[in-house]
Amino acid sequence: MNLLRAIAALLLAASALPGPAGGDDRPSPSIESLRARWERFTPEQKERARSRYEKYLAMSEEERQQLARSARALRERVERVQEEIESKVPGPAADLGPEKRRAIAREIVAEQSRELGARIRTRFPVQWIERIQNAAPEERARLLRQFQIQQRDRFARFAIGELGRRLELPSEEIARMQTLPGEERGRAVLELRQRLSAREVHEHGLPPGITPEQWNAWLALSPEEFFEVFQRYWFSRVESLAASRERAESLRELAEAAHPRVDEALALADLTPVERGARLAAAKRARCMRVLAERELLTPAELEDLAAVSQREFFERVRQLLRPPTEPR
Repeated sequence: MNLLRAIAALLLAASALPGPAGGDDRPSPSIESLRARWERFTPEQKERARSRYEKYLAMSEEERQQLARSARALRERVERVQEEIESKVPGPAADLGPEKRRAIAREIVAEQSRELGARIRTRFPVQWIERIQNAAPEERARLLRQFQIQQRDRFARFAIGELGRRLELPSEEIARMQTLPGEERGRAVLELRQRLSAREVHEHGLPPGITPEQWNAWLALSPEEFFEVFQRYWFSRVESLAASRERAESLRELAEAAHPRVDEALALADLTPVERGARLAAAKRARCMRVLAERELLTPAELEDLAAVSQREFFERVRQLLRPPTEPR
């Protein structure tokens, strides 16, 4: 099989991946249509396709199955965006051919994926980002799992130290619990949290809105169940605060402003992808600036500084604002 037919066969396999439950009645693309698509590729795109094909051949069967699942999930996301395009703006969508609608849908999904990836990267230390980016594709999942375990263990050790200090436990006992195996260490955190809550109630009274019967029922729960119930109660108290609600609403509005808009992408369908991307980024930036100013999420001086930075730096700062609170270091 020559390279063209090999790549065409690979593209055909990717295009014919099984769809959601219930089947997919769309016809598979022909070898001729794939060959025509290949001929439209630039030299850079052809080189990229060759490189990807070689990596595909080197994958294990498990890795190929994961790639197939990822490709299927991506295709389903593109299809959902296409449906959104056709339902929200049926008039303009009808004026575009199927291939143009699909191309715009792919651009929107790619932008959403980049934004999600950038937000996830803000939660990683720089050295971990570099390790993951420099690792071979088959190593990245292992590194991500290793990072998650390290973060979990680090937080558990910190929590045991803080809770143990507030319970006035001997330093030797705190150190012993901090060196427990992973699952035992996590359970120790929950047990200490339950003990501290019981002591605080004894010293300061019941939490607002909780009856003695409810509290006694909570104390009878396992540490895991106690933590879940108490956390739900605490979050409900926090969410009831007007200031917290207002900021949460402001951040939700900012997140919405930073989200790609289907109608805007359709309105710019006649532009090249590069031109369309630049126009969409400018419109998204303007929406974010409006929310930041109207909701007073930044001071006037901070807004002035933000207005002067590049697009990349601008959206990086927006992502930092939207980033959830991190664990203590």
